[in-house]
Amino acid sequence: MITVNNLSKSFGRKEVLHSVNLRLDAKVYGLLGANGAGKTTLIRCMAGLYEPQQGEVLYHNEPIHKSKSFHQDLGYLPQAFGMFRELTLYEMMEYICSLKGIPRSKCTSEITKALTSVNLEDKAGDRIKTLSGGMVRRAGIAQAILGDPKVILLDEPTAGLDPSERARFKNTVSELKQDRMILISTHIVEDVDACCNSVIVIDEGRVLFNGSCEELRNIALNKVYNINEADSDRITGEKFILKVSEMEGKIYHRILAKEKQAYESEKPTLEDGYMCLVKGIV
Repeated sequence: MITVNNLSKSFGRKEVLHSVNLRLDAKVYGLLGANGAGKTTLIRCMAGLYEPQQGEVLYHNEPIHKSKSFHQDLGYLPQAFGMFRELTLYEMMEYICSLKGIPRSKCTSEITKALTSVNLEDKAGDRIKTLSGGMVRRAGIAQAILGDPKVILLDEPTAGLDPSERARFKNTVSELKQDRMILISTHIVEDVDACCNSVIVIDEGRVLFNGSCEELRNIALNKVYNINEADSDRITGEKFILKVSEMEGKIYHRILAKEKQAYESEKPTLEDGYMCLVKGIV
């Protein structure tokens, strides 16, 4: 569906993406990486907003800038999303329908369906300026899914959402995922674990990993130890303290260690696998 071939992008002398190669089919992908890793730049290149210095993005084996169907099939939520504050939410959705070329006869049903998906149907008549930041973010998700797009690119969609809104987002993705390519850029590992079939890990503009969630977890197999703080210094070789927690009045360190230790290892999480990759504990 989407192919990224040898993609590089620079701003001035700073190269932000380095020879990225991806093939993305009808699945839900999590794009994981720290702030500044290149996630937003990659998504903007995939949406056709940035022209790369090298390489290309293809949609059904055709360059996106030559494709007649790509922009009609695209739903996109940028990281920084805003709306016309004086319009009502319904009027803003009508405007997005017009930009997407959705026939007027279908606008009402499409808008209702999208707003219901993000639990904003009761806010359709409210002006944008009266909505909270979380509501505007949900409205951004709604405009991205207007018109039943086949390719959905979401850049930090859960930023600013409270736990119940994040849960609603996960349900929305679950309802949408049939026969679509959905790419969710985030630094929140729990969102990827809950929503995605596959994971792409990017660090300093390079793809470190592209595979299933289970494969990413397995990178940390036999490398995770939950150790009493007093024993932490007994972990040998290259290591990284991932988390410090308290249980029954005692302090424990969750440690990623490159070498096998004398302690019993823990079952790895997606975050363990991700941190092993970016910290070089592989």
